[in-house]
Amino acid sequence: MKKLIIIIFLLFLSSFVLAQEFRPSTVKTMDVTITSEATGSFAGTITRGDELEIFFITIQEEPKQELISLEEYMEIGGEIIKPVYIERDELKYAQYKISDLYNYAKTNTFKLIRKARIKRTSSFGLGEDYNLKKEITEFSEFKKATGYIEVDDQELRSKVSLEFNSDSQIETVRQITEWVNNNIEYDFENYYDATYSAKETYNSRAGVCDEFANLTAAFTRIKGIPTKYVTGISFDGERFGLHGWLEVYLPGTGWIGVDSTYGEAGYLDAAHFTIAKTTDANKAIDLIAITRSREPITITTNLDLPKVEINSVEFFENLTEVKLNKPEQVSPEELFKITAEIKNISGKKVIMPIGLVLHEKFSIENNEKLVFFEIDETKTITWEARAPNEKVEGGYYTYGLILLLPDENISDTIKVIPSKDYTDSGANIRVKDVSPFINEKNLELKIILENLGNGKGSVFVEILFEGNQVEANEIILHEFEEKNLDYIVRNIRPGKITVKINTPEEKVFEIQIPEKEETLVVQVKEPEESTFEENGNTIPIIAIVSGLLLGLVILLMMALRK
Repeated sequence: MKKLIIIIFLLFLSSFVLAQEFRPSTVKTMDVTITSEATGSFAGTITRGDELEIFFITIQEEPKQELISLEEYMEIGGEIIKPVYIERDELKYAQYKISDLYNYAKTNTFKLIRKARIKRTSSFGLGEDYNLKKEITEFSEFKKATGYIEVDDQELRSKVSLEFNSDSQIETVRQITEWVNNNIEYDFENYYDATYSAKETYNSRAGVCDEFANLTAAFTRIKGIPTKYVTGISFDGERFGLHGWLEVYLPGTGWIGVDSTYGEAGYLDAAHFTIAKTTDANKAIDLIAITRSREPITITTNLDLPKVEINSVEFFENLTEVKLNKPEQVSPEELFKITAEIKNISGKKVIMPIGLVLHEKFSIENNEKLVFFEIDETKTITWEARAPNEKVEGGYYTYGLILLLPDENISDTIKVIPSKDYTDSGANIRVKDVSPFINEKNLELKIILENLGNGKGSVFVEILFEGNQVEANEIILHEFEEKNLDYIVRNIRPGKITVKINTPEEKVFEIQIPEKEETLVVQVKEPEESTFEENGNTIPIIAIVSGLLLGLVILLMMALRK
């Protein structure tokens, strides 16, 4: 599903302004009425006995989602048709069946209405951790490769071996969700109208909710964690829209929510309303239409964005105790740290989304973090930021900042003063990302280095395969420079790639190149009897020739023989 981009808020000089009513991650319970409409029409030569059958996915009930009321019907030719409910591909659908479409040939349009009142409660808190050295044997169908989730891909498996090597399931889920949230760019303009797979998203580093979910699911399934794709409706801070996220299975706890688009894991805010849970995004079909006719019939449909009315909302309270530490004043371009001492007082183990937002003139890396807390645990979270290059003479600028927590926002200010008080910090080089890309027999290593300091510095990069050096060189980075490095390791085969980077302390990255797995795909051509409407895109449907026509042909042949 596709959704509208999150816009949290903007900070202005010496103040900040919220650009929405509330942040989704703060929502504990929400009661809404969701109205979804699909419109359609049919065209062609309509004859007596032609049939139209439509399946419109309905709200799926689950423990934390109470379906208070549900009203569904179809309008066609001035009549109201009520559905019967069936299961199709393990999903619940409202089925509308018209046995003689000829009765409506003069009014060839129809409308489907689904109006549901739903109350959602956030499932907050985790049970015991699980050691991934021991295989999770349950729900094996949710660990397999699917259309958009390439679990067997060498490239993705190599990245997992490099980036997510913890045996703790909770830590693994936290790491994967945070990495995808921080490293994939939300690009509504270029990615909304199509769905791209996990591998495509890994290479492009961009997408919307489907792409975030697909890549996250590939990483978790590669780690052996059963993962469901979930489609539904969510609130992004300004409006409701169609959305896709995940659930992963944690033995001892059950299925827990993961939304790497929003940067949530272990619990999801209560502004997530589930419609369907499947193995893959291509299984979550909203609308299916089937025709049975003598002549071809074209069906055109359009699914509108849902209309949502909030009946009530309750927010999280008393989850944390916080002490924010930051400098009162900084000089232009100064590199400085902000820390938050956070104690979990929720009484439960939990992964919390924690964000720090500064004015856009400041630079800050990975301002949104996911942090796992044991019961009553206190952790210190640190952010590195750089002050803007302001010309400050005879005064100072005051900027707002805000710490975002599930149960509260903490606001403060920071001053940028004249540069005479600024001390040269020199070079401060860090490794931003290391990612493997496999193309036939070659491995391409992409390394991103960043100099956060205001002085020139150097790093030494060494690449080894099975202990043998294949590349070594020195890299110079000037002040505030970000540098992208590309290295090619040719004729790659299964084994271990080691990357050593001295910044000046040595950082070691190990990448395991797995055996290449060939996936046999068998395509079975089926009769072209149906299609579906997803995300509001209009898709034509060409009806199949029914058994009625075949019957007429047989009767005619028998008559000729006589």
